[in-house]
Amino acid sequence: MMDKYWVVAIVVVFCIFLVIYTQRANASPSKISFKDMVQKEFSQYHVIERSQTIMICEVSDDHQPDELVLIRIDPNQKKNMRSFGRRVTFTYPKQPSLREMRKDFAPYLQNS
Repeated sequence: MMDKYWVVAIVVVFCIFLVIYTQRANASPSKISFKDMVQKEFSQYHVIERSQTIMICEVSDDHQPDELVLIRIDPNQKKNMRSFGRRVTFTYPKQPSLREMRKDFAPYLQNS
């Protein structure tokens, strides 16, 4: 009978440690800025940060940035995608993961 209680206690302690570990990982500030993360992930493009917006651009022949993808973080909005011609604006409620950005931006960056 006591064996069942020991198993339950061990599982509860394990769950508590798991929650603490995952929350600490998310709470610690990242050493690299969001702009630098995006630049590293999409290194073939030029990444510019302007007024809390990250822009993934191609540099044209006349050295003007051609904006392909704009990334905005707005906690008051749900995830949203708006297209303006060749340019696409993604709005996220929190900083997106690299995996999410790769998936979202793939159709707009591969053809460039």
